[in-house]
Amino acid sequence: MLDYGQPIIVALLIFAVIAMLSFLPWLIYIYRKLGYFPLSSTLIVFSFIFYFLAAFLLTMLPLPETRNNCVVPSGRTYYSLVPFQFVKDLLRESNVVWNNPSTYILLLKERAFFQAFFNFLLLMPIGVYLRYFFQARRAWWKALLIVFAVTLMYEVTQVTAIYGIYDCPYRLFDIDDLMLNTAGGILGFFIGPILLALFPSRASVQEKAAQLLERDEVRNMPILLATMIDIVLIQFVSRIAAAFSGSTDIWSMLIIHIIALVVFLIILPAAWHGRTLGSWVMRFRFTSERLIRKLTKRMLAIFLLYAITFVGQVLNRLEADIDSSLYIVTIGINLLGIFVSAILFITVVVHLFIVLISKEQRRFFFDAYSGLIATRKAVVNNSNNGSADEN
Repeated sequence: MLDYGQPIIVALLIFAVIAMLSFLPWLIYIYRKLGYFPLSSTLIVFSFIFYFLAAFLLTMLPLPETRNNCVVPSGRTYYSLVPFQFVKDLLRESNVVWNNPSTYILLLKERAFFQAFFNFLLLMPIGVYLRYFFQARRAWWKALLIVFAVTLMYEVTQVTAIYGIYDCPYRLFDIDDLMLNTAGGILGFFIGPILLALFPSRASVQEKAAQLLERDEVRNMPILLATMIDIVLIQFVSRIAAAFSGSTDIWSMLIIHIIALVVFLIILPAAWHGRTLGSWVMRFRFTSERLIRKLTKRMLAIFLLYAITFVGQVLNRLEADIDSSLYIVTIGINLLGIFVSAILFITVVVHLFIVLISKEQRRFFFDAYSGLIATRKAVVNNSNNGSADEN
């Protein structure tokens, strides 16, 4: 039996790295597009990434030990253009007695059968994914072209020795692989609805997104993501400003952060119809009567995190000579700073978790305190006090 363990393990490791790096951007994308988090779409997208990695590596690994891999028997060819050669191999090598069905189980031990069956199954999942994407059965010809293009890419990659990385091909370009891969992929397209019945359709996902838009419902997660984007930008701009001004001491950094908070969380949204840069990315804005006042309250609630963190940093920076009578007191104050920072972190994490699992029954502390309302509606006009009228 062929060894498929190594490619799958490598695919798992690569997928784990990709998933960790891409999950937050995916959250931003999906909430920006739909306004909510469809678990089915996430499972389908990330499972496709893993499948595609595994399928590609199964056709490429193991790699030759050296680029100079041309030590091969004289007269060896790197391609097979005879169709159905796998049938001839199976008939020649098989121990199955074809008029005795009880011997068919021996096929599972036949190299030729197992290799052909694997090639048939290899691109079957991509047919299922394409059915989810295209929905309509009449798009089978598009799926056929895509599946054939993918298997052709695999075969070309092999016959060109990964486009010249190795001196000679280390796997065979096989017309049978093209036929079996394509047949498996198109079968997957036609049987896809059987598996996809377990998941909401793309149409139902879009329908729920439209309902949320109609109700003008902005959920907690996009608000949190927008706030994270704003805080990251504030941190980035503050550090750039500190570096250019040469004001990198802790007190100067506090002042720079306060200025950045005021600019990004009060002045900018007040002038931009309630949008911060983060809410603009997530496609919503804040609205309310007395908008500027409530933006200020929201900024102060977020600044509370900076203030407590700043206190912890000040306490941690206190130093005393080991021979000083205040040394023990200083150590105690340093431990207090660490404790304050730890308690803040735990409190914020617990609060965020409780809000996110509350099924929209609770709000984040900065929104609850400020009383701001998040909306996806467009602006019609602004009143003198900074509030916005909606459609």
